Amino acid sequence: MKFAPLLAASLLLPVLAHSAPDIGDDKASAFKGTQKLAITEFAVEFYTQIHAEGRQGGANAQVTSVLNGVGAEDFQAITDQAYADTVASLKAAGFEVLDPAVVSADPLYQKLAEKYGQTSPWTFTDSSVVKGKPMISQVVAPAGMPAYFSSSIVTNRGDFGQRTDAQNQGRGAKEGELAKSLGATLLHVHYLVGFGLPSASKNNALFGGSTARAAIEPGNVLFPLDSEWQFVTSAGARTFTSSSRPRHSGALYLDKPLSSATNIFALQDATTSGDKKSDGAMNAMGELFGGFGQKTKRSDATPSSAEAYRQDLDALLRQATAAFTGALAAAR
Repeated sequence: MKFAPLLAASLLLPVLAHSAPDIGDDKASAFKGTQKLAITEFAVEFYTQIHAEGRQGGANAQVTSVLNGVGAEDFQAITDQAYADTVASLKAAGFEVLDPAVVSADPLYQKLAEKYGQTSPWTFTDSSVVKGKPMISQVVAPAGMPAYFSSSIVTNRGDFGQRTDAQNQGRGAKEGELAKSLGATLLHVHYLVGFGLPSASKNNALFGGSTARAAIEPGNVLFPLDSEWQFVTSAGARTFTSSSRPRHSGALYLDKPLSSATNIFALQDATTSGDKKSDGAMNAMGELFGGFGQKTKRSDATPSSAEAYRQDLDALLRQATAAFTGALAAAR
């Protein structure tokens, strides 16, 4: 397991990320001519447990880290701030943003929210039969709004039903009707936030040797692809498309991870005696039968303070929002 040392940098530095956001374009041209927007979905999804797992031959390395020191009130405050910053940024760019009360009063919106919305905050567990531990997150909507699951076909998060709903073209057609009813393009904003970035070796029987590696690099980060601004115009969902977002008319997304320039987290080893006993048993079997072994590590990640966590993410999300707004305005 490999962790970066604590970076000695102030939260007040003017440059708050390693590089400018890299925004990808998935038919943003469909946004052309848009002036009025209705934010019908908005969520910040916070990972509270991150898992990395590497395999090589019969070797297996697993690293799991759990977020401590922040709670539901911090997630809600960050989400509410991100929503306010988004509305302000869009208005500053010359867009008209419909009042949420107007949107929520529309019967079409109410039907969609009842069918697909979740009570916020909503716990999402992304598990897999080939992984030792799941990725766990809290999906948080602005106060008074439902939370929605979001995933592209590329990242393939969630179970079959969740993935199908997220990219359901029939749902997109109904959202196109809502866009017509409101006289506005629907905007769906989703940020996927982690307190570390996982990495792992990929199994390569020819060139990988016999060592499996897994690591979590600590620090607040916005994950690519699923940190996205998607939109639905009155045209509704796309048809005959190879896009990983067929439900939406178009989308902008982070093409690469966007990381904070400051690591505010302290890491404490939380590997249990049970983990060590299990590793020992597996490794003993590997010696007898050859070709496999296991290494398990756990850690608790705790920010220097809840306030520092909020300030760091506020700044990171604000930077992403400015980049997305600029890209959306350019496509107008």
